[in-house]
Amino acid sequence: MNGYLVRHQASLWLGLFMLASLVIAVAERYAPRRKPTGPAARRWSDNVALAFLTQLMLLCIYRAGAVLFAFAAGSNPHGLLNNGVLPFGVSCVLTIALLDLLRYGLHYLLHAVPMLWRVHRVHHSDRDMDLTTGLRSHPLEVLLTQGIYLGVIALLTPPVIAVAILELVSFVPELFAHANLAIPDWIDRRLRRFLITPDMHRVHHSEIFAEQNANF
Repeated sequence: MNGYLVRHQASLWLGLFMLASLVIAVAERYAPRRKPTGPAARRWSDNVALAFLTQLMLLCIYRAGAVLFAFAAGSNPHGLLNNGVLPFGVSCVLTIALLDLLRYGLHYLLHAVPMLWRVHRVHHSDRDMDLTTGLRSHPLEVLLTQGIYLGVIALLTPPVIAVAILELVSFVPELFAHANLAIPDWIDRRLRRFLITPDMHRVHHSEIFAEQNANF
């Protein structure tokens, strides 16, 4: 199973990404929350080009994604989650929880540390907010956060399948949270119990500084 995930994770990710992007883009087209302030084509091309450049830099510098890194780190018998003490299922749940918490902590620091905010504000500088905003990040931000992320994976030596699951499903909520979607209030209130909805996250992208530090 681990070998299969390492070999096919990229194609699985790309397929799921394309499907999620298509579904959200169609939904944005027919049920927009706000009318764009400018042409969407230029924004989309800029955001996608920035995301492509960032991913290319990651590939050149780190040479391996999180799944392959977890697979390589698994040979270390002294990792925190690879010592045979915890049941496999518990290790998987802890992996997903800890890595997701790490992402939250890094996002918080990007707002709290002035130097980090200078690069993170590229993400917040999008004039309109839609699914491509989730792809818009400064390359230096992604290089820094990915380096820390891989370092924690090396420390934890988590199950490969847990890292793969997190990698495959985490970007879909990211696209959804930034989507320009009009969701009925009664549905939105229920979704907020377990998902970051676009209206909830839109507060985080407010031009008011105090609101930018809410709804991470």
